[in-house]
Amino acid sequence: MSPRPSNLLLWFGIAGGPLAWTVQFVANLAFSFAQCNQPSTRWHLPVHGWEIGLSAAGVAATLAALAVSASIFVRTFRIDDVFAEERSGGGSQPPLGRVHFLAIVGLVVNVLALAIIVMTGIGAPLLPVCEQS
Repeated sequence: MSPRPSNLLLWFGIAGGPLAWTVQFVANLAFSFAQCNQPSTRWHLPVHGWEIGLSAAGVAATLAALAVSASIFVRTFRIDDVFAEERSGGGSQPPLGRVHFLAIVGLVVNVLALAIIVMTGIGAPLLPVCEQS
């Protein structure tokens, strides 16, 4: 197995969790606005059920991105001969050191996104939908 992943796989490992959180956040916000509009235009959706479903989908996508980042991290962890060749300027594009660094970024960012998605998924269904503060 080659230590160099495809660019699409690498970028999914970096941005999968934050994109899942963004979709969850925007969709939850849209559902809440639609539910709390004037009575003639309400959607009458089970908002809490949608929030839980979106959170579960976000957790699944973030765990997949986290697994991809972890796999890339493990494949590029101890490749000293390749790193030595790249330091001398004989490596390929993109350098494997950069791929390893981006795998670390993906691990950190996806853990943070997972924490936000889980907190939102637990907290949002416990709150009343259209209560003004």
